[in-house]
Amino acid sequence: MVVVDDDFPPAGTAASPTAGTSVFKVWWVTSLLPDPVAPGGEGQTERAVPASNFAYAVLAPGWAPSSATPPTALLPAKSTAPLTAGRGETLHVHVSDTTFTGDCAAGSALTQDDADFITQRIFPGEFAGVAYEAATCTRAASTVDAGDESAGDAGGD
Repeated sequence: MVVVDDDFPPAGTAASPTAGTSVFKVWWVTSLLPDPVAPGGEGQTERAVPASNFAYAVLAPGWAPSSATPPTALLPAKSTAPLTAGRGETLHVHVSDTTFTGDCAAGSALTQDDADFITQRIFPGEFAGVAYEAATCTRAASTVDAGDESAGDAGGD
């Protein structure tokens, strides 16, 4: 089994630039954890296979899962080390600015290759139509043609 623990502090409770960051989605090996998790919260448990690999996440700074509107900013993130779950164990994916890279506010930008992998292969729907600049954690309208093979799974409509 696998579960997400959002270890970011709730907004207004800590002098941290990443306080109030929700975990929007997480992918680990074969398991998608699609339910957003609020800062300080724990997500739904999902089935998993015994394995060891990096986890990938989409972070939503300043957004609350209870909000009626979708997040306006999404950040791709990658665990700093591979995570391991053995048979019969529950893996807790602790997401914070010390266990994941990808939030420039925390001083831990992804490499462009990692950002491209996450935005184009793991979570293409969340980043469809945008080009993500890892060094600055910014998004811009994509200039990739929908028919271009380099668009991967994030092709346009």
